[in-house]
Amino acid sequence: MKILKNNTDKRQKQKQAQTAIEYMLLLLIVVIFVLTGYKTYLPEIYNYANIYFNGVTSGILGPSNPCGDGVCAGPPIENCATCPPDCGTC
Repeated sequence: MKILKNNTDKRQKQKQAQTAIEYMLLLLIVVIFVLTGYKTYLPEIYNYANIYFNGVTSGILGPSNPCGDGVCAGPPIENCATCPPDCGTC
């Protein structure tokens, strides 16, 4: 009976060790995927975030000042007082 109990104890220890090794392997695989994705996708995500936030900024602040584009848009946007490079001096 004692021999059977020893065999059962050994099997349980082996099963526990096997489970721990399986969890370590799964953790290793997850870490590899995360690090690979981090290196691969982070620059792309950074670019998309910049595009999005630049769009939001122009939405909040309005369109940029057209002064200096070489075309006089006319009042009330541009006139000789507000944009001499495009409309000339008054």
